[in-house]
Amino acid sequence: LHVFSFFNDSFRNIVRVDVTGDDGESWVTSELTKGTEQKFGRAWAWTFWTCKVPAIVGLDGHVRLASKAVDLAFNVQPEKCSHTWNVRGLGNNSWYRTAIRAVG
Repeated sequence: LHVFSFFNDSFRNIVRVDVTGDDGESWVTSELTKGTEQKFGRAWAWTFWTCKVPAIVGLDGHVRLASKAVDLAFNVQPEKCSHTWNVRGLGNNSWYRTAIRAVG
């Protein structure tokens, strides 16, 4: 599965984005494309990335993907936001998860 997307954490530059197609059992490091040229400590714009991910197609015909980013200080997005949950969803920076219908 070939995946591409974008990510922005805070003012810190993104140095790596990892993607999984098997619920975190294995991870693939993406290739960062646009947005990596932002000035040190002034990375407020999107960082785009792309990668090929081995993924498992579920019985419902969907592939479930998750991604997590690592910034310049080696902060990693947490798997879940249960420790910071609030009614408005502020400060939620957990793994991004999505399901894609497999075709073919």
